[in-house]
Amino acid sequence: MYNLNKGEILVRVYNYQLLRDDGRLHIGVCERIDGKSHHKFMAYPSGYIGNPEKMYCGFGESESEALRGFMNRIKDVPLKDIEDSIYRQMSS
Repeated sequence: MYNLNKGEILVRVYNYQLLRDDGRLHIGVCERIDGKSHHKFMAYPSGYIGNPEKMYCGFGESESEALRGFMNRIKDVPLKDIEDSIYRQMSS
């Protein structure tokens, strides 16, 4: 489809926000447009520079399936724990 280098993946990103009493979480959902990956869609907390921790990702063959999987994974997880995960990844 597109002239990608070996190993590259082209994605479209959809943005969401989760509003909770303890703050706001920005969520990205990537849709694979071209290239090879295991899933068509991946939902993750925005802010990661590299790959987000799989414990905070949702995957699926549709946007809603990936987002639903993500929401199931973070249910009852304090936003601070998710933010700390992002900061750990950025500082390593």
